[in-house]
Amino acid sequence: MNLYKSERISKILEILEKKKVVSVADLEKQLFVSDSSLRRDLVELERTGKINRGYGVVELARADNVELSYMFREQEHEAEKKKIAEIASTFLTDNQAIFIDSSSTASFLAPYLSVLHSAIVITNGLRLAVALDNMPAVKTYVTGGRLKSGSGSLLGETSVDYVDNFTADLAFLSCTGITPTHIYMSSESQAILKKKMMGHAEKTVLLADHSKFGARSYYRLARTETLEAVITDEKPGADFVANLEANEVELLYGN
Repeated sequence: MNLYKSERISKILEILEKKKVVSVADLEKQLFVSDSSLRRDLVELERTGKINRGYGVVELARADNVELSYMFREQEHEAEKKKIAEIASTFLTDNQAIFIDSSSTASFLAPYLSVLHSAIVITNGLRLAVALDNMPAVKTYVTGGRLKSGSGSLLGETSVDYVDNFTADLAFLSCTGITPTHIYMSSESQAILKKKMMGHAEKTVLLADHSKFGARSYYRLARTETLEAVITDEKPGADFVANLEANEVELLYGN
């Protein structure tokens, strides 16, 4: 069984989610991969703060304030994020103004924006902006601000102030974690900008794959009751479903 790099990385994290600490030899056996390929994967995971390596073992890191690089986030749960974007596209119509954050999940909306007419997109995501460069029917505004290395995100006071120039029909945002009552971020600067987008949008749609449910971080972005909808790839637990229904927040998920 030959796995692509993104598949190997996802599998490593899946194994560690269950066992927390695993020997390198055990990972080699489970992944049917060479020690050199596994070593490169583990080095990348450690560099992005997802794991810690010891003598012959690997453990899952749980630092709440670690914001992963865009390249890693784009690879992690890629199939699930594409499914979420497909569901989210049902909210798109012509003549909308839309805030889209710099999350990897939201970037998968780009192909669905190409068929719209007279749409306006305001984003702090460089990769989404580049993708929209080839879509003349979409009027794209980029916030400006400080480029956070490795994140593909423009952040800071300049980007926050820029958002004040707009109002939007929708805001598509992602998060670090979500509980039945709150949405969390691991970056204060990201959270401040997302909160500003929410404040200037008529409706906010949260895009969150299953790994975000039950996860917390140090910065509370908003209460779940402020959302129009939550889109994910799997049906969450009964407590999540009950709370969203009680607050009339639409829940959509893949099969």
